[in-house]
Amino acid sequence: MSETNDDYILEVRNLCRKFGSRKILTDVSFKLKRGEILIIMGGSGCGKSTLLRHIIGSLKPDSGEIFIGGQEITKLDDRGMAKVRKRFGMLFQTGALFNSLTVGDNVALPILESSDVSSSIAELVVKLKLELVGLTGFEHLKPAEISGGMKKRVGLARALALDPELLFCDEPTAGLDPVMTSVIDTLTVDLTKKLGLSAVVVTHDMTSAFRIGTQMIMLFEGRVIAQGTPEEIRNNPDPILRQFINGDADGPIPLKLSKDDYLKRLMQVE
Repeated sequence: MSETNDDYILEVRNLCRKFGSRKILTDVSFKLKRGEILIIMGGSGCGKSTLLRHIIGSLKPDSGEIFIGGQEITKLDDRGMAKVRKRFGMLFQTGALFNSLTVGDNVALPILESSDVSSSIAELVVKLKLELVGLTGFEHLKPAEISGGMKKRVGLARALALDPELLFCDEPTAGLDPVMTSVIDTLTVDLTKKLGLSAVVVTHDMTSAFRIGTQMIMLFEGRVIAQGTPEEIRNNPDPILRQFINGDADGPIPLKLSKDDYLKRLMQVE
């Protein structure tokens, strides 16, 4: 059976972006099938976080197109983008929880902001989402009262609050120990299967990447230098890819920062 556009939840076509005279993204293109987990990997400063910001609509490209569920989003205004954002959830690197709110209130926030449901219905949904991530009974605690791994799971519950079709995760295992990393990875895989989700995971954790990914792309200096299944990526002979996957000190990836690279990281543009 031939593939159609309906088979893909996300497509990026020839995406380009400059900051000043510096090219951050150059002709980035890829597709994500429904039900799959795409890993976007690469070293610091390679453009992966900038790419994610374009996909979620917080940045506009200089050229290129982004389709979510068949809808091109790069030309949408704020109102149009707000509708699209209801179709996806976002798990931030730090969890991005509001410390002044309880765990339950954090998860309820997108529900109450995006719909007219009663507080009792929102409370029921919160309990269901927390149950999905293994945090039943934690809704009355504050973020300061739970561990880092639990905060990531609360962030995941909040990302799932509106029953999205697509889940975006930015370095979801950063700062976690190996056991909790495995927990978050297992949750991500299980939830995508159980809920029929597709996911895009930005990471430089190779153990996690190969554990959960069904498709992978490697960015280097703003370009896609490799893409394919985990097996295809493992067998790809590209020396930059091999150095990154193996974590080798010696290889074509430069270890010294140029002035432009330093300034870019100072501006927190990856």
